[in-house]
Amino acid sequence: MDYQLTAEELARITALDAEQRYEYFIKAVADLEQIWILTDDEGFVLVSAEDERCIPVWPHAELAEQWIEGEWSNCTAQAVAIDTWLEKWTEGLNGDELSIAVLPDTDGPGVVVTPDELAETLVNEPEDEA
Repeated sequence: MDYQLTAEELARITALDAEQRYEYFIKAVADLEQIWILTDDEGFVLVSAEDERCIPVWPHAELAEQWIEGEWSNCTAQAVAIDTWLEKWTEGLNGDELSIAVLPDTDGPGVVVTPDELAETLVNEPEDEA
């Protein structure tokens, strides 16, 4: 499901603090059923946060695309279906001992969680009834 953020929504989301962005991320991913990452020729990008290697994730392409500059200028935003994330990525990230930086911003990595913590939260988040 494609959902385009308006400029106002983008500004509102980026103005949230890390905890609020995390809560927003969980609800948006539960509704839209996809997680956005950045990839390049070598695979997905990683950041360092709290002495851990993390994969940064976003709930919308527009938020991920804000990071495509500088050293990441050769990256593209890629959607991962929530089912694929839960069935494959969670175990793979655990195996690689990677954490997840949820909706990072210019001030920091956002909320950093383990793959299992994120999976458990997503599985327990009820999808909004339309």
